Amino acid sequence: MVLDVKNVTKNFRGKGKTNVIANDNITFHINEGEIFGLLGQNGAGKTTLVNQIVGLITPDHGEINLLGKSVKEYPERARSICSVQPQSQVPLGFLTPRQAVSIMGKMRAGKNYDPKRLDMLFESLGMGEWADKEGEKLSGGARRLAAFCMAVIVPGQLVILDEPTNDVDPVRRRYLWEVIRNLTKVGTSVILVTHNVLEAEKAVDRVAIVHKGKIVKQGTPSEIKSSVNNQMRMELNVNKTEKLVVPEWALTSHQNGMRWIFQVESSHVSSAIEWASGEVNMGNVVDYSLSPTTIEDAYIELTSNKVVVSS
Repeated sequence: MVLDVKNVTKNFRGKGKTNVIANDNITFHINEGEIFGLLGQNGAGKTTLVNQIVGLITPDHGEINLLGKSVKEYPERARSICSVQPQSQVPLGFLTPRQAVSIMGKMRAGKNYDPKRLDMLFESLGMGEWADKEGEKLSGGARRLAAFCMAVIVPGQLVILDEPTNDVDPVRRRYLWEVIRNLTKVGTSVILVTHNVLEAEKAVDRVAIVHKGKIVKQGTPSEIKSSVNNQMRMELNVNKTEKLVVPEWALTSHQNGMRWIFQVESSHVSSAIEWASGEVNMGNVVDYSLSPTTIEDAYIELTSNKVVVSS
């Protein structure tokens, strides 16, 4: 076991005398060579948890052990074991990606630094056109990829990636996941911190859904989806959201701009298709699709409940 988090709770002082619970009795573990997702919206407590794992913040209660030793007792050891890509953009200034990644590699590996790994990373991610361009002249996606390379040029035994694909184009996003999966093949473990539910489903071995400081569900993607196993997912692109009336057969509904998602019992699929076809004919819906449930569906159902129950 690489990481063992047991009953971790962290409170912060809010405005006035209010107490903000950032992490509430969180427990999970990560095995060698595993990609573990921490999934939740901004403010769910993910980054606070990461800061405790690397010893920047001390838990109020609970224990975090990294490769068998307490992070609380040995915070500097934890930071030497972990490689981190933060959520915020790394300010490269006038440094080029090649210079920034090379400096990080030499800092972590010293005389054992191998510049061939830098060339391999840049080639794998399609970064050749940006490698020698000043950081101030790079797009957000290019800077994001450079920050990723800085984290994995000499990867620790635990690599923590906080929203690694923000601003990255779809093609290089796919390249990035290939590089991450290759890391695990040599025993490196990865924590993926993200709010991108659909992306997490494709990338992780196990996932924990974090909501309001609690883990509400954790397991493999299949185990997470099993909570809505007898349901189907209907997704619609609509013309005008104000014209759409949520039908009675919809178990749950979720709107994101002009995109709507309904959960449908298997027994109501025929009614759902008939309704959606009618909405298309009336011009309210552009198109629709019906598919098995996803982690996104389970996430919406688990986090929309008023009562949060830990698994």
